[in-house]
Amino acid sequence: MRLNQPILDRAEKRAADGGSLEDALVELRRMPLDDFGLLMQSMPDERLPALSRLLPPMADADTQKSWTGAAGVDLLRQSVGFIRQLETLSFRHAGRGLDGATILDFGCGYGRLTRLLYYFTDPAGICGVDAWDRAIRLCRAARLPGRFLCSDARPERLATSTIFDVAFAFSVFTHLPPRAAGPCLTAVRRNMRPGGIFVVTIRPVEYWEFYDERRGGAVARDMAARQAREGYAFLAHEGRGGELYGEASYDLSFFRREGWSVAGYDRTLANPHEIAVVLKAC
Repeated sequence: MRLNQPILDRAEKRAADGGSLEDALVELRRMPLDDFGLLMQSMPDERLPALSRLLPPMADADTQKSWTGAAGVDLLRQSVGFIRQLETLSFRHAGRGLDGATILDFGCGYGRLTRLLYYFTDPAGICGVDAWDRAIRLCRAARLPGRFLCSDARPERLATSTIFDVAFAFSVFTHLPPRAAGPCLTAVRRNMRPGGIFVVTIRPVEYWEFYDERRGGAVARDMAARQAREGYAFLAHEGRGGELYGEASYDLSFFRREGWSVAGYDRTLANPHEIAVVLKAC
């Protein structure tokens, strides 16, 4: 796919003339979101030396696969799909899009979704948080603009002066036990603007049937019973850290108990085993 050359030429000229990243983004936001994602995916690009100095390099294919199981354009399609979903949910439940918003990427990893947020808002309004210090090191090594903080596996200690309009946690609560999920929800709630939304993706209880089919297991009945009884089901991964990482499904009642109201939810045929739930602080 060829990107819009006149837009790239204007953005490259701004950057070459000493313009800031924010100056270049004014031009780059004139292209469609998918094209913007392709541009970010291509960094650095020797044909665009000035922009390559301003925009962060994309993580290598091995890093992308080790974190997500996919890489390149296939992974970009998934990423753009979620960001479009996030913007739609923000319009529907907060009365505004992502343009100019302060946005928290909770569980940012190496910054694959963060890179797409620059399409909507300047780096000063973006914050990425992850419990794994290696994730934050990768973001900083790639020169991702914005603020990146390590929650140090203790999200309740998260210190940021920013109050967020929109926060999201993509494929985070799908792996957390409730004793980790609860503090995460508390930390985010303290930093949300009244009326702001926190979009979290969760597994539906039907996920466990898919899990059994894929793994050749027999846990679906027990997991469904546990979720009905306790509001969640969690199966720890084996090995170090498994008690805080595994496969998880949550009932909406869990979030209500943690001080959030459920404003709505969304799901896509592209990812039927993950539901985007829209939370607002009570």
